[in-house]
Amino acid sequence: MAINLFRKEKLLPIEKIEGLFTAAVSALCDLVFPPQPFCPACGREFQPVYPRLAFCRACLERFPLLAPPLCPRCGRPWQEGDTTARHGLAASCRHCRGEKRYYQQMKAVAVYEGYMREILQAVKYGFRPDLATAVGSLLAVAVENDPVYDRIDAVIPVPLPPERLAARGYNQGLLLAKPVAAALRVPVFTETLVRTRFTKSQSGLGRRERKTNVAGAFLVVNCREVAGKRLLLVDDICTTGYTLSECARVLLLAGARRVECLTAALGVPDETR
Repeated sequence: MAINLFRKEKLLPIEKIEGLFTAAVSALCDLVFPPQPFCPACGREFQPVYPRLAFCRACLERFPLLAPPLCPRCGRPWQEGDTTARHGLAASCRHCRGEKRYYQQMKAVAVYEGYMREILQAVKYGFRPDLATAVGSLLAVAVENDPVYDRIDAVIPVPLPPERLAARGYNQGLLLAKPVAAALRVPVFTETLVRTRFTKSQSGLGRRERKTNVAGAFLVVNCREVAGKRLLLVDDICTTGYTLSECARVLLLAGARRVECLTAALGVPDETR
């Protein structure tokens, strides 16, 4: 077989060579100088103040964040008339006193007012799943360096009624839970806790109505998955705590060892009804 010693190789056009060179330089620059993220709330490019924190500094400063001293049971700020700890045992605040709670403790990041209220309203009614994930980054930062959560085995989002899930297109609780689970390096149980019936929105209901509304509304469909585990329930807002407490009750009945709760915001309960 004769070999053609004078065969001409196909050369790349100069434009293609320049394009490949530009792409390589761009990739190298992105590696050395990664592009800055954009804040999902205000849309501005920003330098993160903490790894994985999705909001810019200006937006973070607008959140009405909760600060100690807080009730160790419900996470509310201590107020005049609240009891104090005795013999090393943390006492409950006036909102917890006389109310049975099945969860061990509840922690929130901010008060449900001002900017946090605007953000969560957009998540619920403005189809902003990106904002829900961003708020989840706030929760993740709140728990990842807290030794209380070192022994959590799994994260469970509070389930939505199927009708509300279909209308909204996503469960904001699940989007909040995923960054938290990633920070704690534990799984998210999405099919373990379900609603057994439709419930009204807790917003606008009084204390007694809220308690009745969620009574018997949840069921654990896989007891083996929760048996003996320390679980973290995640939701967007806690006002009276009845929804979280009812979820915790059925999880404990299913064999869970302990249930903690984490929410983005803490609402002010209506004391008049």
